[in-house]
Amino acid sequence: MIIKYTNFSNGIHQLKLSEPVRKLGLSELFFGDVELYCRMDKSPHQIVLGCDLKAHTKMICDRCNNEFETDIHNHFLLSYIFSKAPQKRDDYEIKYLSPDQDKIDLGSDVFEYAELSIPMKKLCREDCKGLCPRCGTNLNDAECSCSSETKNDI
Repeated sequence: MIIKYTNFSNGIHQLKLSEPVRKLGLSELFFGDVELYCRMDKSPHQIVLGCDLKAHTKMICDRCNNEFETDIHNHFLLSYIFSKAPQKRDDYEIKYLSPDQDKIDLGSDVFEYAELSIPMKKLCREDCKGLCPRCGTNLNDAECSCSSETKNDI
């Protein structure tokens, strides 16, 4: 995902970028294209990008063990400062552009923010009931014949 910022005048610009997940190197959880909607604020000294990321995923529910598809979203902000001398910083949101550069490559940032968007607890839906610990019945689909006393003892 590359933006050739020299093609844009100073001011605010809306950008829509799309890239296949395999080209970005994303894990097997992702499929299709990653979409990125950016608001680029370009000035003579810096570029500020406010981006909204959307990616399609296939996950396994942590409660009921069913596969489901969902979209993940993430918003991130990046600042690019024009500088003649390359500078190294530990701040991930601030980057430096030398005068000989004319493009911004967002590929590694999109990769990181997409991976960070994967939830710690993957649920097919918020009210997922999960599996019965005794008989393994998916409680979203049916009631099991185990007594409630037996379920609580496990």
